Amino acid sequence: MLGQRLRSRFPLLIALLGLATAVLGYVFGLAHLQAAHAAFLGPSDLYGPRFIDVIVFGWCFWIGSSIGSFLNVVAWRMPRGESVNGRSYCPRCQTRLQARDNFPVFGWLMLGGRCRQCRLPISRRYPIVELVVGLSLTLIAIGQLYQLSLPYVTSRYGGGPLWQPIVDRYVLTTLFFHIYAVTISWAFALIRYDRNRIPARLVAWGIMPIILAMLVFPPLMIVSWRTLGDADLPSLFGSSLRIDAAIRIVTGLVAAAIIGRSLARGLCPRADLKLDPLGKSTARLVDVILIISVPGLIIGWQSVIALVVAASILAVLLQRFFLRQTDRLGSFAIAIPISLSVHLFAWWRLHDSPYWPSDTSQPMVVLAWAAIILLVPLWLKDAPEQPNLSGLAYADSTSDDDGEVDEDEAEVEAEVEAEVDRADDEEQEGGQRDETATA
Repeated sequence: MLGQRLRSRFPLLIALLGLATAVLGYVFGLAHLQAAHAAFLGPSDLYGPRFIDVIVFGWCFWIGSSIGSFLNVVAWRMPRGESVNGRSYCPRCQTRLQARDNFPVFGWLMLGGRCRQCRLPISRRYPIVELVVGLSLTLIAIGQLYQLSLPYVTSRYGGGPLWQPIVDRYVLTTLFFHIYAVTISWAFALIRYDRNRIPARLVAWGIMPIILAMLVFPPLMIVSWRTLGDADLPSLFGSSLRIDAAIRIVTGLVAAAIIGRSLARGLCPRADLKLDPLGKSTARLVDVILIISVPGLIIGWQSVIALVVAASILAVLLQRFFLRQTDRLGSFAIAIPISLSVHLFAWWRLHDSPYWPSDTSQPMVVLAWAAIILLVPLWLKDAPEQPNLSGLAYADSTSDDDGEVDEDEAEVEAEVEAEVDRADDEEQEGGQRDETATA
C-alpha cells in the first residue's frame, strides 16, 4: 500500500523538485551572471530583484491556472445548460472535490490523477488546461508588468540587473482587460474543442464587456483603426476618442466576419446564413466568426489578419501532434488564444516590424496578408462533422466515433473490473472467516 502511494505521488515529487531547481537556478544563476557584467553590483545585490521576479511569476501563474480551472467548469457545464456556480465534482462519482484537491495542476498530481473517493482516473485534460491557460495569461502579465509588450509606451523601464515590474492604474487596467479577453477566447476554444456550439449566454458575457470597456475607456484599444496611409486625414467625426473606439470596434467585428467567411470554404463549406440559417454548418460558421472576433477587437482589424494566418498553421501542427481527438475547427479554436497571447506579449516588436500588419503599416503589407488569408482553406480543411467529444474529453468514458474502445476507456473498464474482483474476494474471505468462527 505504501509503495503504491509513493508511485502515485511520484509525478508530484518530480514536479516540485523541478520547480525548486528552476527557482534556485533563476535566482542565484541569473544574479551571478548579471553581476559579472555589472561594475558596481555583486550577486547579493541582485538576489532580491530576481526573487521578486519569481514571486511575480508565481502569483500570476497561480491566478492564471485558477482561471484555467474555472474554464474547465465552464466548458463542461455551459453546453449542458448547467450553472457554473458551485464546487467542482468528480465527473464519475459526482463527489465534490476538497479545496486541496482542486488546487490547480498540483491537486491532480497529488491525487495521482484519480478521484479520492472512487479512485477512478480523472482526465489529464484538467491539469493540461490549467497549465496551458496559466502559462498564456502569465506571459501576458509579465510582458505588461515589465513594460515589454505594448506599443506606444513612452517610457520602457528595465533592461538592467535592477529591472523591476511597473504597477500603476493604467498598466493594471490594461492588463485586466487583456486577461479577461484572452480568458473569453479560451472559453470559446475549449467549448469548440468538444465540438459543442458556443452558448449565447457566454457570448453575451464575453463579447459585450469587451465592447463596453473600450467605449468607456478608449485607451484600451491601444492602436487606431486607421492605417499609415490615412493617419493624416482629418476625421469625419471629430476628434472624440469614443467615436474612434466605436469605429475600431466595428472594423474589428467586420474583419472577423469577412475572415470567418473566407475560412468557411475549408471549415464549413455548406454554411449559408440565408438559405440554411439553422443548419449545423452555418452554426460552425457563426462560431468561427465569434472565435476570431475576440482578437479582432483586441489587436485591431489589421493585425488580426496575420494572427489568423499564424493560428491556422499552428492549428495544423497541434492537431498533427497533440489534438487528435478534435476536428480542425477545434484545433483552430485552441490555436487562437495561444496566438493571441504570444501577440500580446510581442506586440511592441511586431508593431515595429515593417512586415507585420498594424496601424503603421503600408497598405500593401495589409493587402499581402489579406491575400494569404484566401489561401488558408487549402490547409485548414475539416472532415465531415463528427459528434461532440465533451464526455470523452472530461470523463474519458465515451466510445470513439468508429465504435472502438480507446486506451482511456480500456483503462477505466479495467479499473472497474479490478474493483469488482477485489470486492468479491473480500466478500469471499469474509464468508470463510465467518464459517471458521462458527466451526
